[in-house]
Amino acid sequence: MKLFSSKAESLIGIDISSTGIKLVELSGGQTSPKLESMSMVQIPRDAIVENTIIDSMVISQALKDALDAAKPSAKKVAFAVSGNAVIIKTVTMPVMSEFDLEAQIEFEADEYIPYDIEDVYLDFQILGEVADDPSQMEVVLAACKREVIDDYQLVLKDAGLEVVCVDCCVFCLENAAELAYEQTAGGDEQEENVHALVNIGANLININILRNGQTTFVRDQFFGGQNLTEDIQKVQNISFQAAEEMKLKDFSAISQEALASFHEGLASELVRSLDFYVASHPGHPVQKLFVSGGCALIPGIADELRERIGIDAEVLNPFSGIKSGRKFDADYLQKIGPMMMVPVGLALRSFDE
Repeated sequence: MKLFSSKAESLIGIDISSTGIKLVELSGGQTSPKLESMSMVQIPRDAIVENTIIDSMVISQALKDALDAAKPSAKKVAFAVSGNAVIIKTVTMPVMSEFDLEAQIEFEADEYIPYDIEDVYLDFQILGEVADDPSQMEVVLAACKREVIDDYQLVLKDAGLEVVCVDCCVFCLENAAELAYEQTAGGDEQEENVHALVNIGANLININILRNGQTTFVRDQFFGGQNLTEDIQKVQNISFQAAEEMKLKDFSAISQEALASFHEGLASELVRSLDFYVASHPGHPVQKLFVSGGCALIPGIADELRERIGIDAEVLNPFSGIKSGRKFDADYLQKIGPMMMVPVGLALRSFDE
């Protein structure tokens, strides 16, 4: 199973997270995509824990509910993995053809993957020559535990779907960002662009730092909207469920103390990742954060990060580059768009050549 697999055929992007199922189907091609179907279905807490499916029957039913709601025309699927199930490394190797690299990739990967190679699915992507040494090239290695991918494939198959592509969440962000905001793909060749795509979900932050449109650093961190729920619980002395309800239905009732605690924790986590990046890429500081995920819906989140980290920040919405037609409410798409980056990035795999 290749983690960078792609098929030039109609498929649906399905994001299976710890909080729910998000489904997106696109048509029309890379330059003018159109939204054909979409749905979101919540799943019970603890049905998925740290990428491990705990209750496969619940997840299978949630997938069926998402399909019933969206009624996509395709049955072939792209899904993504992230967190501690995935290892992504950028390594430098002597220049060689993709064919030659494929023949020896397992031997090279053994140095970087802390699992038995037989226990993981492994793939690679050549980024290009090293700028100051044309005899060397940069290669992204991606590995995921077989048991994780196999479990996801089983629940998708039970819902009547066929998996043709397994991706990594951090790379889905790049796909969707290029569509949503051209600047993230590069910009003025005379001026270096270093941008961080930051997807903040319920339990996990996916970070992909692009230098002139090319991935240079990726990282997943366990922090997200659940931390805000726990801060609300603690400060306002209410149950977890009540705190979740407050986030969704009565956000103005959240205490400023709880919000400040969450913002401080989020900023600290991001600064930690940015420090890791700077340590290996000195002289190329991140110029802007593009924020997405469920936490991007928090009012004023970009302003908070801008003030606390000292880097310009902007909320990214993938639907700004997608035609929707009369079938979908434009205001609703603008409202939920930031949390749909991963499924949109997956659905865009339909147009890969």
